Amino acid sequence: MEKSSVVRMWITNKNDREITAGMIESMEAFLSIAIQNGCIGSTFAEDEERIIVYTRWMDEMTLEQFRSSEDYKIKEGSIIQSFAAAGFEIPDDILFNSTAKVLFSNSP
Repeated sequence: MEKSSVVRMWITNKNDREITAGMIESMEAFLSIAIQNGCIGSTFAEDEERIIVYTRWMDEMTLEQFRSSEDYKIKEGSIIQSFAAAGFEIPDDILFNSTAKVLFSNSP
């Protein structure tokens, strides 16, 4: 794998559902663990129609090491449970889930 920074994006349709406290807690816990595992920045956002999660990594190898870790599996399970408890249908509500190589950025 080439050593260039990457972003991981996860976009979910809300379909008129609200973000719950459980969803916020599970996502914040996940993003905190990601930082401890090499993530260099993250965003958890929403608009009227979607939930958007974005993480940035120095390279794809670091991201993939995190994605194969026990921490990732546990926190991902908590996120899925919290979304399901709020009425989301995972994976059907996921609109977009991808890793992309950064070609240009104004941030470090």
